[in-house]
Amino acid sequence: MEKVTYYGETDGIFLEQMIRYGKFNMRVKHFHTQYEIFYIVEGERVFFFNNREYIARAGDLILVNSNLIHMTKSVTGSNEGHNRIILYVSRWKMEAYDKLHPTLQLVRFFDDYYGVYHLDREQQALILTLFRSVRHALTSRDHNYKTGIDLEILSWLFKLMAFIRKQRQEIPSDSENPKYKAAYGIADYLSENCERPVTLDELVEQFYLSKSYICRIFKEVTGYTISEYTNIHRIRKAKRYLEETDMSISEIAHALGYESLTYFERMFKTYMTLSPLKYRKTLNTVTYTNEPTVIFTQHP
Repeated sequence: MEKVTYYGETDGIFLEQMIRYGKFNMRVKHFHTQYEIFYIVEGERVFFFNNREYIARAGDLILVNSNLIHMTKSVTGSNEGHNRIILYVSRWKMEAYDKLHPTLQLVRFFDDYYGVYHLDREQQALILTLFRSVRHALTSRDHNYKTGIDLEILSWLFKLMAFIRKQRQEIPSDSENPKYKAAYGIADYLSENCERPVTLDELVEQFYLSKSYICRIFKEVTGYTISEYTNIHRIRKAKRYLEETDMSISEIAHALGYESLTYFERMFKTYMTLSPLKYRKTLNTVTYTNEPTVIFTQHP
């Protein structure tokens, strides 16, 4: 069960607060062009990105880079819910901020510093102040509210960059645990070789593990099946080919190891919600609806 307690949006900016009750694992493992500023008010979550698992708890900040393959799930054995707030900033909005203030280099900052961060009380208060200010502006929509939101976010990002650069990111979970070590190694191998078919037999030969063990521990640690992880990396590359080259759809499918054009198009639509041809003409966006406003709270 879940409850959306706030939705608000304006040009390139989306703010969302949601409370989920009980265990919840992300059903759609995805990537998107938006940047995410994700704050956990209560509870804890497992994040998986960059082929590694991380634990984030109440008071933690998670910076999600544009086009980063990621997913979240409940901590193993936990049936408790969580309360989280996410500020989404579109790619074009972040690039517009960079053009306005080029010395900030915000796009580069997210490229270099995305990850999970433990915040102190002062930093947590700063995060919540930003969310409250943006929420108030999105709700009241006073004169020049869009400019006010831009100023709030730019001021906050300036402060964020200062303390994040001095702070150590959360380290991956149980890197020396044999199960995690194997799952991380398999994830690395799949992402590095995603442009060609990788069979279970090849993974068995590469890692000296049984097929059943590989499938079980990979799903358990990452939240993905072997085929899901390979396909999502392929589709992210396909997205880049569509954006940056004049390759035909069939040429892209062949370059990424898909023997069937129909299967490639189906996989692309699964992760991008539209066909490769339509994607070339349409920017991928996140859509939101408006919901009643509530007060943001902080974990005691």
